[in-house]
Amino acid sequence: MGRFVTAAACGFLLTSACAMAQTGADYLDLTRVQVRGDKSKEFEDAVKKMAEVNRKYKGDRWVALSTEYGEFGGYSFSSTRENMAAVETGMGAFRKALKEGLGPIGDKLMRDFFAYSASGHSELRHRRWDLSVNAPSSSEQLSKMVAKTRWIRTLTLNMKPGRNLEYIEAWKPFKEELQKVSPPVPILVSESSTGPPAIFVGVYYQSWAEMDAGAPGVQRAVESQAYRGLTKASQETVEASRWEILRIRPELSCPPDEVIQADPAFWKPKPAPAATPKTKTDTPERK
Repeated sequence: MGRFVTAAACGFLLTSACAMAQTGADYLDLTRVQVRGDKSKEFEDAVKKMAEVNRKYKGDRWVALSTEYGEFGGYSFSSTRENMAAVETGMGAFRKALKEGLGPIGDKLMRDFFAYSASGHSELRHRRWDLSVNAPSSSEQLSKMVAKTRWIRTLTLNMKPGRNLEYIEAWKPFKEELQKVSPPVPILVSESSTGPPAIFVGVYYQSWAEMDAGAPGVQRAVESQAYRGLTKASQETVEASRWEILRIRPELSCPPDEVIQADPAFWKPKPAPAATPKTKTDTPERK
């Protein structure tokens, strides 16, 4: 959505040219917004209008998420970008759609969007497939994974300057332990390209039941020597960390066609039926 919601859920710079070719998705363009507590409905109504116009006039594509466990009122808008040039293309497509669909009213809609927001920022992240676990090997698989995802559990690691590589070297052995967890779930890793140094880990779930099913395997992984090494490295390299659980919001999204086609019932929800007006009934006149 323009610079503020040109939007994108987790990646680092690819070290393998083969991995780049497989997915064709090198970056995430992500906008995070903190909405004023009394303006959540107005904010969502504005985003729904943006998404409606954007879809009709073939603008940018994004997936919307809301923070269900974490800081109240958080929204994220995430777009996958093949390269840096695609960031500018997406921004232009959104602005063009808004102008064609709403004209001068589009400017007011964006002003309202900002007015409902207490704070927000946009960032670019590099996907890092070589550090990810159970990652999709093609763009088609990536679309299917996103289409079936309902929840994303995210870990944000704010890194001390210049210490990323130390953390990554400690992560690699722990990644091997995570690959043993059953049933397997996708765990995607990314690194900030803009702003302060940070690493992001996102675990993609179709349901909360999957979190329960994987808990015993995760417990074994955190009891490993690899995890103890990662914990030690974290103490030396990580400034602060934050866990959140995000919910996918199809009604606020404008996803790529491939995602919609993989699960149209979820990504194209039917509008709520209009309320039936009450009919006036004649009542006998009291004497």
